[in-house]
Amino acid sequence: MTTKIYSLSDDLATLKHNLKGAFRSSKDELDMHLDTINQNTNEIQTNYESIAELDVKIEKLADKIDELQLLLNPSNYNFSEVNLSKIEQEFFLNLYTVEDRISITNFARKCGLTIEMCESMLQRMISKGIPIVKQLVDNMVFISLEYTFKDLQARKNFLKIDVSVCKNLN
Repeated sequence: MTTKIYSLSDDLATLKHNLKGAFRSSKDELDMHLDTINQNTNEIQTNYESIAELDVKIEKLADKIDELQLLLNPSNYNFSEVNLSKIEQEFFLNLYTVEDRISITNFARKCGLTIEMCESMLQRMISKGIPIVKQLVDNMVFISLEYTFKDLQARKNFLKIDVSVCKNLN
């Protein structure tokens, strides 16, 4: 009977030794994977920081290009003498906040105006040089602000929109 105990004990010792070796091997493998992940994380962080720096530089470059375009073609966006009344500023901001384009009917509804009043206000804006794009789609007139102007207005506030008008806008 004692021979069976020793052999069982030997088997347990061998099993324990094999398990320790397997666990050690697994731990070494996991440590190696962790090192690889850490290296990749560092590389990703470095790449992210480089891309963020490039984004800043590209934004500055875009600003400079816009300024050069204004210098080369000042007649396109010369708003130094354009003065909008509070009502016109409110009307402009409603058009400015339109994501893509909007039909004149829906825009008039949004502003709480009749279609005729809306068209009259659009004409006043166009006559003051604000680049409003009109498109005819399926016998409906859609309006929007020219994208380049909208972008420049966001950055430069050419029209000198009063902050109080912005706060009152729904």
